[in-house]
Amino acid sequence: MPCLPVSGANIALRTPDGTDDMLLQETVGNPVEIGLTLLQRLADTDERDWAALTVTDFEVLLLAIRAARFGQNLALGFACPACGGRVEVNIRIDDYLAGVEPRTFPGVAPDPSRPGWFHLDGAGFRLPTAGDQAAVALLANPARHLAERCLDDTARHSRQRSRVERAMAAMAPEVSRPIAGDCPACGAAVRAPLHVARVVLGELGRAAAAVHDEVDLIARAYHWAEATILALPQERRRAYAERIRRAQARAA
Repeated sequence: MPCLPVSGANIALRTPDGTDDMLLQETVGNPVEIGLTLLQRLADTDERDWAALTVTDFEVLLLAIRAARFGQNLALGFACPACGGRVEVNIRIDDYLAGVEPRTFPGVAPDPSRPGWFHLDGAGFRLPTAGDQAAVALLANPARHLAERCLDDTARHSRQRSRVERAMAAMAPEVSRPIAGDCPACGAAVRAPLHVARVVLGELGRAAAAVHDEVDLIARAYHWAEATILALPQERRRAYAERIRRAQARAA
């Protein structure tokens, strides 16, 4: 049960099944929107506004889902900008999250007139949420639109802006951040961004790609209803499908 670093909430998550795989295959949207829909399905409560989670807490939950499904080790591949060779960096999720520890920032106080907002030296701000991230994801200059949502006029235009942004980074540390590696082909030091929602939803989507074929295979062999097959845990559904394939291969 992951403990969210910013809110301190403990969220229990159930194991995904075939209906969640169908969601991943059939839902249209950016990775943050799909991630929010998936969290709403997997969490043990429907009373929380998932879009109101800070980006920090949202991405920690996504990594918890990923670790439960595939394990702690995460391999990230990207192209070396110097030579074009493939660079692969392996991280352990718990180690990667070890430094994500919110801190208080001197001078910050809650704004009693605006729930969820804070003020610092006369400038007002709130912590970016997953809903904010989803809303600006496809816009031109998303950073500017995010600032317009989370900083008041004083914070955006005053000399205090850099200090406000440092306060926000302390209170809700970034989970998506650059990772470093060395190119095995040319030896260049390489840094590349890790976008948690994109990586996690991409992995989950690829793992769910066979759900339609597996449902069809099991339904033909066992004559089970689609809902019955989709209710199976992912690994059990795949085990049945593989068993049927082996039997068909022996009979051929």
